[in-house]
Amino acid sequence: MYWNKEFETMPWLEVHNYWFKKLPSFIEYIKNNSEYYKKRLSSIEVSKIKTMEDMREIPFLTKNELREIQLHSDRKNPLGKIQAVKTEEIVQVISSSGTSGRPVYYGVTKKDVEVWKDAIATLYYTAGVRPDDIVAHTTGIPLFAGGEAYFAGIRNIGAMTVWPGNLSTSRMLETIRNLHCNVIQATVSFNLYLAERCQDALGVNPRELGITKIIGGGEPGLGEEAIRQKLKDAWKAETVREIMGLADVMPGMWGECEDETGMHFNAQKYVMVELIDTVSGEHLPWETGVIGELIYTNFSREATPVLRYRSADLIRVEGTSCACGRMSPKIRCIGRADDLLIFKAMNVYPSAIRDVVLKHFEKHLTGQMQVVKDHPQQVRFDRAIPVDIEFSSPENQPAGLKQQIEKIVRDTLNIRIDANLVPPNTIQRTQYKSPLIRVREQ
Repeated sequence: MYWNKEFETMPWLEVHNYWFKKLPSFIEYIKNNSEYYKKRLSSIEVSKIKTMEDMREIPFLTKNELREIQLHSDRKNPLGKIQAVKTEEIVQVISSSGTSGRPVYYGVTKKDVEVWKDAIATLYYTAGVRPDDIVAHTTGIPLFAGGEAYFAGIRNIGAMTVWPGNLSTSRMLETIRNLHCNVIQATVSFNLYLAERCQDALGVNPRELGITKIIGGGEPGLGEEAIRQKLKDAWKAETVREIMGLADVMPGMWGECEDETGMHFNAQKYVMVELIDTVSGEHLPWETGVIGELIYTNFSREATPVLRYRSADLIRVEGTSCACGRMSPKIRCIGRADDLLIFKAMNVYPSAIRDVVLKHFEKHLTGQMQVVKDHPQQVRFDRAIPVDIEFSSPENQPAGLKQQIEKIVRDTLNIRIDANLVPPNTIQRTQYKSPLIRVREQ
């Protein structure tokens, strides 16, 4: 049942104790090997950091700070002053997606690569991958966290790993059919897109390809029952499991077990995680129903370690125990802190709008929708928030659907949207993330 039974079944409080045993040597390491951390942590007394409350003495690290650090990189330190090893020790670089600004780059040493392989294997084993599976890994960009790192983790389990990511959609689907893949790994939106394209590309219904397991991540979505059921129905899959990671910390850290009620933390051997209130920065309890932002410390990474990194991932705790025997909390990602929208005095996230719309109207829609901003910095909306929503077919669109959608969103979320119903395939699909926000063309 487990890839790493010792840590997966370790009580959550014991995991915390393990982290605080690792933390002192990690902080000393980064202070001694990184110019950035030497200055940032000069006043921190390592011996006094023994509890989560003590962690408040250490400032948060943000992606914007990392971007600023890397603007001043050079040939000797191409990853900036956060780099903690010599460049000749770095064997690979991965990148953030850059969807919210200039990409940030992270290096790994040979030891870091081995850590990745083990941690990501834990995640995929939790998500149901086994040595007798044939896995189609569809991410087409090796530089991204979900590229080569995921491939190596799946292969570490011993599964036959097929990587058709850079092929055209038709060739990718043909490869999946020809090699009898039974597992598809993709972003949530690309999993949906492949199912939509299968009939045109191969002349067969996706249900005929023999896909039994679907694994999706890279963006929120699989926590919404309507999207999960749409994928199961489209592929005739037995299981749909959600995963989540972060290039900045560890490409894969959270995986959903057979209970399919939330993602477990699978990286506890290598990464510390905290849960905070995104406004006050204060710690929150890991209790069912609590919503907060994840903060990470990757005490195992040699090349570009991060300490108290603000992920901007907003999560909801779904449970603190599970029939599978894993002891870490279960979560769903509900959005990004930097995607916050404000309608008059009400805060709302695009994923919340999508969740409400699909919950009530899923049978009439493709599942694709986007909030439309007038400019990239727009957060406040004094008028109804424009939302493009794809309907599945003209024949399947009931009279008054626009008004019905707007009413249910208003009644549920206390905000107003302007629902713009658009034909199928209007909203652009990608092999990686399909953003929930776009900026209107001027």
